[in-house]
Amino acid sequence: MIDVALERTDLRLWVASAAVILALHASAGLWLMTWHDVLAGDEGTEAIVVDLAPFTGPAADIKRDLAPGPEQQQAAPVPEPQPKEPDQKLDERIEPPPSLPNADVTLPREMPKEPERPKEETLPPAPLTTAPPLPRPSAAQLSSWHRKIAIQLERHKNYPAAAQAHHETGVATVAFTIDREGKVVATRVINSSGFASLDQATIATVHRAAPFPPPPANLPGPTFDFTVPILFR
Repeated sequence: MIDVALERTDLRLWVASAAVILALHASAGLWLMTWHDVLAGDEGTEAIVVDLAPFTGPAADIKRDLAPGPEQQQAAPVPEPQPKEPDQKLDERIEPPPSLPNADVTLPREMPKEPERPKEETLPPAPLTTAPPLPRPSAAQLSSWHRKIAIQLERHKNYPAAAQAHHETGVATVAFTIDREGKVVATRVINSSGFASLDQATIATVHRAAPFPPPPANLPGPTFDFTVPILFR
């Protein structure tokens, strides 16, 4: 029991001494924190108290006259330039051209160029100028021409003497063709008189009367046909 009491007494002493030491350390620390040198002019000066309370007025009454500025956008980070790698030099090997055997090269001959011929200009054909057609002859002109031919035949008619002696009479119709100069082109008896001597005398009359009067100038055609009866009595 005595040993137990002694141990409790020692424990209390240790605890008390530890508390005293802690209190001394704490007071020394506070003294070091509050200690400072006295500055000249600070003697007898009262402390100035500054009220730093925030302003509690209504925020809605404050008006800003400044116009809203453009929205700021965060610029994209500029990439850092990467160091250029030194150009790698490639080993280029130039191979010499293959050696060709000695050969005779014949160049093609240049053919002489023929001189260009001037183009012939083809002119359009000239328009055909035709004279206006002449007016056809009137009926009076044709009747007068036919009458002249009949008169010329009558003048050159020859009644054969042998036919007159034998009392041969009759009418032979002759057809003949003349050209534009009045020359006889063809002749024939189309209706016989019944006597050969009178038929031959009719054809001979036509040839004796040629050339006949030419046709009118405005009468077209190269030749003209006539049929005329020749009377023998």
